[in-house]
Amino acid sequence: MTTTHTPMPTTRREVDLQRANEQLRQAILDKKQAQIEAWSAQIEHMQQSLQSVADSVRDETEKRLAELRQARDQARVQLEGLQQATQDSWESLLQQSDNFFQDLSMRFHEFVTKQS
Repeated sequence: MTTTHTPMPTTRREVDLQRANEQLRQAILDKKQAQIEAWSAQIEHMQQSLQSVADSVRDETEKRLAELRQARDQARVQLEGLQQATQDSWESLLQQSDNFFQDLSMRFHEFVTKQS
């Protein structure tokens, strides 16, 4: 990955803008990390509730949980990519991860509503 160096800010306004951009970036990363943690908790909860269901339902549910775990792990990779993104690649990677997180969120919602 090629890193481009952003010139050091020279004015108070540039310093404030850079600080605001860094805070926004960190807030986005924190939100995505929290979502991954929430998905992990959901997976664990669903895994525990499998103990009381019939074998045929359990097998199908375990398969779906494995798919959700794999997707959650892909979300972690997306987050790591965002954390390492340069200023030039941030917007593109953010859009990709937003689309991925939205898709994964819908998959989790669909799975949970089918289990209810």
